[in-house]
Amino acid sequence: MGSKRPAVSDGVLTILDIALVAAAGGALASWFGARGRFEIAGALVTVRSPTNLIIASLLLGGIRYWLDRKRRLVPAIPLPGRPSFEIDRARFASPEPWSPRTVACAAAAVLGSLVWIMPHVLHPRMVPDPGDPLFSAWRIARVAHQLVHDPSHLFDGNIFHPLPYTLTLSDATFLQAMLGAPFVLGGVDPLLVANILTLVAFPACGLAFFIAGWRVTGDPYAGVIAGLLGAWYPFHGEHYSHLELQWIMFAPLAIVAGLRLLADPRPKTGALFGAAIALQWLASMYLGVMLAMFAAAFLLPMAIAWRVPARRTLVAAAVAAAVAAPAFAGLGIPYMKARSVRGERTMKEVLDLSALGSDYGHAPAKLANYGRPGARGHIAERELFPGTSTLVLAAAGAVPPLPLVSIGALFGGASAFDWSLGLNGLSYRRLYHAHAVFRGMRVTARFSVMVGTALIVLGAIGVARLMRRLPGPRSRAAACAALALLVLFDLRLDPRLQVYPEGIPPIYASVTPDMVLIELPVDPQFDFMYFSTTHWAPLVGGYSGYPKYSDPLMWGWKAWPAPESLDHFRHAGATHLTYNCALEEFPWRCDIALQMLDAAPQLELVASGLWQGKQTRLYRYK
Repeated sequence: MGSKRPAVSDGVLTILDIALVAAAGGALASWFGARGRFEIAGALVTVRSPTNLIIASLLLGGIRYWLDRKRRLVPAIPLPGRPSFEIDRARFASPEPWSPRTVACAAAAVLGSLVWIMPHVLHPRMVPDPGDPLFSAWRIARVAHQLVHDPSHLFDGNIFHPLPYTLTLSDATFLQAMLGAPFVLGGVDPLLVANILTLVAFPACGLAFFIAGWRVTGDPYAGVIAGLLGAWYPFHGEHYSHLELQWIMFAPLAIVAGLRLLADPRPKTGALFGAAIALQWLASMYLGVMLAMFAAAFLLPMAIAWRVPARRTLVAAAVAAAVAAPAFAGLGIPYMKARSVRGERTMKEVLDLSALGSDYGHAPAKLANYGRPGARGHIAERELFPGTSTLVLAAAGAVPPLPLVSIGALFGGASAFDWSLGLNGLSYRRLYHAHAVFRGMRVTARFSVMVGTALIVLGAIGVARLMRRLPGPRSRAAACAALALLVLFDLRLDPRLQVYPEGIPPIYASVTPDMVLIELPVDPQFDFMYFSTTHWAPLVGGYSGYPKYSDPLMWGWKAWPAPESLDHFRHAGATHLTYNCALEEFPWRCDIALQMLDAAPQLELVASGLWQGKQTRLYRYK
């Protein structure tokens, strides 16, 4: 007589099914080469082999079969049916037109996206730090200069002389450079242009995420909250100095365009999707690659469930590829040509900035209500906390029954989360070995911004559910206002601005483009690159994501301020030398350095002057 099977509730079976799917998925990923490290409740779990996961899958599968083989998977979770699929598809195929109420809500999202950056808006030349903002100013100004003076060598910077393609040693921020070029060429300070482009990103993200929230839910109030979540997502604070990483506004637009393409596959919808992907790539190559991967994962459930006509979809996808291809080729080809100059990231470099699950509990220092500068265990680029309001609203959107877009957001978000773990995750190691693109990405933790995009879409769905439970327009408007205030308070950004000195040291009036400069002291390479936007003489030093310092330069820097450093600088290619006392970290070094330089027989003084009340000098090698 067979053993009697115990009666099991839907909830128990659902928990068992989720564990089974997780184990089987992990086993499959590990079988194909994925390896990972995870923190679960403070314990470090390492996956090195699929064996244990396969055993766990077989055990869980056997238990599930014995308990109840007739009930479907995850029986406690209501699943959407074909009618709801068609309702969603029809809404995206024929999007609702803009109404006066929608325009007003969009305006509210944009205005709310300016609140915490108003100190910077009122003082647009201030900087959060004297580093990456100056680097962005140099990149924008360099592209503008090359467009006019030497467009055939567009990606040749004036740093790391005599190397070519030095603009490709970091993200070129090409879209921002093209937008800023008319102003730079018209004489506007490149630092001011770069800062304004950074500030523009906040309302642009607010509007883009408003559109996504509204289109996904059909509710403009949900769009308002999505816009505020998108504008103030903590990734912006973590990367306030990085112009290119602020320009994430094309990600939500790409998701909306992708949904429209699948719902109504036509050349027009394909072109819109391709344009959104291309613009993200041009704004930030990092984010462009990440968006393409995230969008594919996000849109997959809709591509399966909507049963769109294959031929029409292929035509629309071909149009999307044709629109995006020139942008990808225009930037990709120079970057591929520069691989021999740039090299690739080692696994150690990638591992250092691969996230851990615990990093999603660490708030950026600029997130005012949570951030603690220098907090123990926090690592720059790996402070990934999404904010309490983001998580709560996303949880409301992830409660069953799940609309199809929620399923897409969960799948896309889970995929992006794994990619953000980089070499600590399940799949990125295989990607690293498979293609040079992934061997060029140092900070996989930046995939967290795609996790944030998924959370914001879920948050919009959660808000729309809340609004449907309220009785009338006034109560919904009041609830939207209350939620907006809560989000603004929760995600309050503190830019922590500082003044950057006005004007350029007077010695640069004597610098000509045929000189090759070594600039001292050693550390302020950002400042020297910014100063070079007034003369464009080649620099032996510089800064980039891939710093390429020659051996003679490094020997000279190590020996500085000893007299023997001067011969090393000459062997590095320098024809002229500058020294700026105002940038000296230790003021007492200034007199020592100037005495040595003035007495050096191989140098001749060309120009001197005061900047910030301190001596600056330009010397020529005899």
